[in-house]
Amino acid sequence: MLFLVLAVVTPQIVESVDFPALDAAIERCERGSVLPVFAAEAKRRSAAVTAFYEEQVQIATERIATASKRRALREGGAAPTTGQSAPAASDQELALRQLALDDRQRALDDQRRLETMRQEAVDLKRQYFLSKCAGSKKAD
Repeated sequence: MLFLVLAVVTPQIVESVDFPALDAAIERCERGSVLPVFAAEAKRRSAAVTAFYEEQVQIATERIATASKRRALREGGAAPTTGQSAPAASDQELALRQLALDDRQRALDDQRRLETMRQEAVDLKRQYFLSKCAGSKKAD
């Protein structure tokens, strides 16, 4: 059940690239197929970094709130309120919330790792294309 919640909550940030098709187009020096992939890269990377940052801010904010509530619970006081009249969470509920945050963090870390690998692959393929197809004006 928690996995389904994580699948809905965790955004899919990393876009896949059809690397075999890109490799084939590079081998044939098909500029019309290859250049759009490389041209869109800066915009795509900017969007990915923004999405990673926003998700990390949400995770950090929720971690701070959960830690504050757990600290208040341990100290025997009421958890600080944020203007909402929600009932105080139990230690078990807060522990489950922390586990869900840990899962979100791991998922985000995996997405960042995949994005880094994807960027390295695209950069290497761009370099290969430039060296292999330099001077070639083959359109498709």
